Parts: sequence; structure tokens; C-alpha cells
Amino acid sequence: MRRGRLPALAVGVTIMAGCAPAGDFPAIDAGLARDEARKQRAVAMKASARREARARNVAFRIMAGNVELCGDKVQKTTGFLSTTLEQYSGRVREWRETAREVLGVGERPTVVHVAEGSPAHLAGLKAGDELLRLNGQALGTGKASERKVSEIFGNSESEDFTLTIERRGEARELALGRAAACDYPVLIVNRYDVNAWADGERIYVTAGMLRFTENDEELALIIGHELAHNTRGHVASKKGNALLGAILGAAAAVLSGVDVTSLGAQTGGAAYSQDFEAEADYVGVYHAGRAGYDVRKAASFLRRLGALRPAAIHLAGSAHPSTAKRFLAVERAVAEFERKRKSGLPLLPDERADR
Repeated sequence: MRRGRLPALAVGVTIMAGCAPAGDFPAIDAGLARDEARKQRAVAMKASARREARARNVAFRIMAGNVELCGDKVQKTTGFLSTTLEQYSGRVREWRETAREVLGVGERPTVVHVAEGSPAHLAGLKAGDELLRLNGQALGTGKASERKVSEIFGNSESEDFTLTIERRGEARELALGRAAACDYPVLIVNRYDVNAWADGERIYVTAGMLRFTENDEELALIIGHELAHNTRGHVASKKGNALLGAILGAAAAVLSGVDVTSLGAQTGGAAYSQDFEAEADYVGVYHAGRAGYDVRKAASFLRRLGALRPAAIHLAGSAHPSTAKRFLAVERAVAEFERKRKSGLPLLPDERADR
């Protein structure tokens, strides 16, 4: 049997060989290719750093400006982010030299972002600074040094810290404070679809969304919207509705003999989905406005979103209300917020059912 297959295999190999390109293309020098890849990694890292810096700046303002609306989900933050070259290992090892070249990251904890207006910013901390000591304790190098930074901040009730840094070869000492902020980290997802979501504990924004938003006011509305999903308990409510739907589906299956448990869970999870989204839009306007953003510039985002996704314009909507209805509702919320601001009233969302 095996011998009988050999001629057919040989024919197959011959056919594949016959499909090869006939052109005489120039060979790419391996060294030049490596050099071009290095240049492209640098371009990619610079672009990513700019997007993420913008998102973190907006996120800090939103979280610091809405402590009153976040209940007990509040933390104390300095507003800076640091890392070490040890983070670039395994599958991302080829990015180590790029991080050193573009971000100035070294073996010691290196600051890669300082949020505008944060305690770290007010203390004079800058991207590229290397952390030497925190409250007199040497930090060392590598992942252990990052853990030590987290431990010192996490185990201290103090609002004041002494941070020793090295900047351009010179050691400096900074007085660093902390500020209260909502404890809902904003994470950047390296995907290019235009999307953002919340899971009850965190907020996720795609790189595609960062590209799509034209100004910080629009991004503030997006982050404020997702924060509302968390502060208003929408994620837990949808999970509860899905569980109830699954239970009712299972009960129906016992009576009918047809398993509709999964369908019941999907139907339950979708219950009140448009109401949750409408409330998140409304409260999101307050979240953005309380953080100092001009919310009058934000609603146009929804018109562009409708242009990007024409199906979302349909007045029946889907999981989200129609973008037409959302635009009008956000404009109404903005008018309400501005009226309160000009009148000196508390900038708190109304809890009326008919607002």
C-alpha cells in the first residue's frame, strides 16, 4: 500500500514546485532586516507610549475627581508607573533594547509615566528617573525591586514618602505624597477594534478606541461611562440576571423536556442591558465633568460612532441604545450638568427615575 502512494506523492511535490514565483527577486540582507526591525520596534513603542500616556493622564483625573462616587473602592496613589528591563523577557525579549533606547528603562526601577497633576508630578518626578531608595530603603534591581516598591507603599499608612532617584547620573531626593482615587485600574488592550468595557473591578480600553477618540474630552466620557458600569454595579447585576435566567431556563427544561438553560442565561444577561448603558452614559457625563473636562465637547463622539457602525443608529438599538438616542441623552445630561455647575449646585447625578 505504501509503495502505491509514492508516485502520487511525487506528482504532488512536482505540482507544488511548479507553483513557485517565477520572478527573480532580490535577496534581503539579514543584517539590514534586523536593523529595520529594530527601527520599527522603536516607532511602535513610541506610538504606544504616547497613546498609553494620554489614557493614563485621563484615567488619573477621572479616578481622582470621582472619589465621592466610588464608595469604599478608593485607594491612595502617587500617580507614577515604573518598570525594569526584567519585565521584557520570554516572548517579548527582543523588545528589551527598544525599551532601553526609547523609554530609558534599566535594571533598576525606571519611571515610564507620571500622570499630569498627580502627587508624583507635583514632586518633580519625571519619566526616565531611576528609583534608588524609598523611605531610606534600597530598592535594588529587577522584579524584586518592583515588589519592594509596592510593599513599601502598600504597608504604609503615611501620606508622605522620601524618594531618592537618579537622573542623568545625579542622585536627587524628592518629597512624594499620595492622593485618593477610585480603585478601578484602567488597562490598555493592544487591539485595534474600537471598544472599551468594564468587569466590575477594572476598566479596559483598546488601542483602537484611543485612536478613534479625537480629544481627551471624548476619552474622558468613555472612561467615565465604564467607571459608571463599575460604580453602579451593572456587571454584578447582569451576572445575577444571567444566573436567574439560567435557573428559569433549567426549570422550563424540566417541564418541557427541551434544554433552554443556555438561552435563559443569555436572555437574562441581556435584560435591562439598554437601561444599564443609558445610565452609564448619564453618570459618565458627571464622571468626566467632575474631573474638569469640558463635557460639551464629548457628545460628538456618538455621531462618529454611528458613522463607524451604521447598524448602531437603528432606533431599536441592540445591547446599547441607538447612537441617535444616546447622543440626545448625553446632550441632555450635559445641559443638566452645566446648569448645576453654573448654579453652584452639587455635581451629583440625579437619582430620579424620570430624569
